[in-house]
Formats: sequence, C-alpha cells, structure tokens
Amino acid sequence: MLPVATYVAVTSKLGDRLQGIVGTRSAISDDRRAGDYYRVVDEDRLLWGGRITTRRSEPSRLAEKMRGDMVSVYPQLGRPKIDFAWPGQMAYALHKMPIITRVDRGLWAMTAFGGHGLNTTAMAGRLVARAITRRDDRFRLFADFGPRWVGGPLGQAGVQMSYWGMQLRDRLEERRGR
Repeated sequence: MLPVATYVAVTSKLGDRLQGIVGTRSAISDDRRAGDYYRVVDEDRLLWGGRITTRRSEPSRLAEKMRGDMVSVYPQLGRPKIDFAWPGQMAYALHKMPIITRVDRGLWAMTAFGGHGLNTTAMAGRLVARAITRRDDRFRLFADFGPRWVGGPLGQAGVQMSYWGMQLRDRLEERRGR
C-alpha cells in the first residue's frame, strides 16, 4: 500500500455568509478527478477536505491553501478564517480495491480504502462481522486484492505524478467548459 496524505480544514463560524451558498447539510463530493469533499458542521462552519500528496510532512501555509480551494468553488465566502487545518494519512492500493482479510484466528485487516472510507468501511465491517458471527465467507471475494509491492519510492513518485496529471486534466476540462 502507498501512504498518501490528504488534508482537511474547518472555517470559523460563518454565520449568514454560509446561507444560500451550500444548500444542504449533507456531505458533498465533487466529480473531478482530483476532487474535494465538504459539508457544513456546527450549523455555520465549513469543513473542507481534499488534495493529496505523498509527502509525509505538513505543507507550509496549509490553512491558506485549503481556503484557496474553498474560495475557488465558493468565491461568495470572501476570505473565511480557518480555525483548524490538519493532514491525515490514508492507504492506497495500486489495484484500487480495499484489502479485507483474516490475518489469523481472531485477527482481521481492513485497509487501503483510498479515500473512500465513508462508504466502504461500513461494507467491510459488515463482511467481517458476518464472517465472525455467521461464518459467512463472502469476505473471500476480496482475496484476489491482497497487498502487493507498490514500487517503493518510485511508486510514491508515480502516485504523485498521477495526481498532478489529474489536477491538470481537471483544469483543462474546466477551461474548455467556460
């Protein structure tokens, strides 16, 4: 698996500025290749996530970069204050499938959700729970998607270049669409 960093930021309370901008309390994920995800939290704060990198250290000016991503989608926000910004690590498998397996008696592994943990972790948890409580072996459907060598530092460089390529294609498509 490749360790990949992603980033999240939360604004200060936006009050009325948020009204009419994000029209739902549900989580939103855009459909670009290098997409962002966001939702309203605490009634009038915006939680924004996105970007990935293979860097292990927190980028400089992370809060400003995340604010820039927010404002590129919602310029009506002006220049919101960012109260919190942080990096997180997630695992990507080159085959882009989660790894769900029994490691040993009573020991299970569920990893490599590659940024799609909100939906697939629940599915993985159900598969493992059924395996434990009902002796259901459907978790074995993931047997072909076990851990594989990902190329070490060259694999990390490849993932980073792939992400930059996705960002470039997104920008070019957005320009053509204007």
